[in-house]
Amino acid sequence: MDIKILAAEMDLTCIRAYRLDALKSVSQTVVGADVVATNLDREIYDITIMKSSSRLDNGDMHRVNMDRDKIDAEIMSMGNRGNGRYVSKKELRKPTQMMKNGPGRNHSIGGRAENSKGFLPNSFDRVLLDAPCSALGLRPRLFASEETMESLQTHAKYQRKMFDQAVQLVRTGGVIVYSTCTINPGENEALVRYALDTYKFLSLAPQNPKVGGPGLVGKCELFGGKHAETWLTQSEAELVQRFDPSATLDTIGFFIAKFNVGQK
Repeated sequence: MDIKILAAEMDLTCIRAYRLDALKSVSQTVVGADVVATNLDREIYDITIMKSSSRLDNGDMHRVNMDRDKIDAEIMSMGNRGNGRYVSKKELRKPTQMMKNGPGRNHSIGGRAENSKGFLPNSFDRVLLDAPCSALGLRPRLFASEETMESLQTHAKYQRKMFDQAVQLVRTGGVIVYSTCTINPGENEALVRYALDTYKFLSLAPQNPKVGGPGLVGKCELFGGKHAETWLTQSEAELVQRFDPSATLDTIGFFIAKFNVGQK
């Protein structure tokens, strides 16, 4: 809803918001040998997954009205059938009522993001993966009292799973941008190392504008080698952007890596 509301406030009509589990972003619907298109129906779209966004536009309202017309027609045809129980118009209209939630803070007509069952592989030109993270870069919340080594490793594990989904969604020639708001290298440089080692068709791309500093080089071992992370080479570190509160540039802590997707 935040995405839809912000898009409405900015008069942006090119943004479509969907609700789905990020770990199930790739459609698994298969009939025979063909994958069934869902939502985007084999079209190529640019996408920015961001914390931003739109009230229901005219097309959405038209679809709601059509759904209600269909429901009314179904009510007329079904009469009292339905296991011998009369199904009221109100009960049948619940799905469409769920699509509206009344006026929002900007006095828009409201609306809910559509549910999605995922998208076809290679159906996006660009994906921004703004991954959930430990948020150790947010000021004034520069503390780690609620984080442990185990929880930091857990963040890294599900971030890798999300990245695996993003790689499947972006076509050859496309772009993946990975970002976090943490200074933890296990969620940043170590993720980039994983991506480059796992998907040989990925390569780090230069970023413009380049404002942040370089990434971390080398590796880290803790607890007698029980926990080990490999980070970046010197040339790779120059292609990412690390914003660290300890640097002279006065920002919160966050991280950006941009990947070009080569021939899969």
